[in-house]
Amino acid sequence: MVETRQIDGRSVTFRHDRGTGPSLVCLHGSAGNHHAFDRLLDALPGRDRYALNLPGRAGTSGPPLGTVAAMETFLSAFLESEVAGDYLVVGHSVGGAVAIEHALRSPSKRLKAIVLLASGARLRVHPMILQLFQKVAEPGTLPPLPPGLYERDADPELIAETSKYLALTPFDTAGTDWRTADSFDRMQDLKLIQVPALIVAGTEDTFTPPKYAEYLAANIADNEIRVIEGAGHMLFMERAPEVSKAIEEFTVRL
Repeated sequence: MVETRQIDGRSVTFRHDRGTGPSLVCLHGSAGNHHAFDRLLDALPGRDRYALNLPGRAGTSGPPLGTVAAMETFLSAFLESEVAGDYLVVGHSVGGAVAIEHALRSPSKRLKAIVLLASGARLRVHPMILQLFQKVAEPGTLPPLPPGLYERDADPELIAETSKYLALTPFDTAGTDWRTADSFDRMQDLKLIQVPALIVAGTEDTFTPPKYAEYLAANIADNEIRVIEGAGHMLFMERAPEVSKAIEEFTVRL
């Protein structure tokens, strides 16, 4: 169910499926919104789960946030307002950066773990993407993104589904998201994370390649890493059953 609340003077829209805890609080990547998690959340029936729209898209009022630290402050306000019990933060790409930031800046006894999907401690954005958002004035005119967003021979239905939900994110918001991701760097701070981390990567992902996941695993003390053969950057959509199974197995020990 999609819900809207007023939190700190901002209209915030999110998907919430009620169930057992600890709650999964999911954060999309650059240019995304809560629909990115539709397939994954549908594959986790019975779990209490949220998919949150960051500011400036899909019913959450703007302006978009220009730093991961600001996104984390927004997340913390949402958690304080809407999530009563224990929780995990599940983040894709820049959403994973927000999960890392939350574990470092706002550690809570209620935070049981973080799940990092196709993410990293530093998120260097392909120069082509940054250039596109500097030069192109109107949405709908972008040439194809660099390869690695999807797995090879990706389901055309999945690509069409992704294009449909991306249309709910304004062009300016998307550009801000990519620049925010590019500025993120917590490579020297991972050893300070005190909660377990599940790290999931795809071998065909050129946006956040497996070496990013390997660095996370080498520097977060308590972690599990899963590398999915053939998966791309959108692995949590492409391989929702595999990723949901990994999350369920990971949470058993928490």
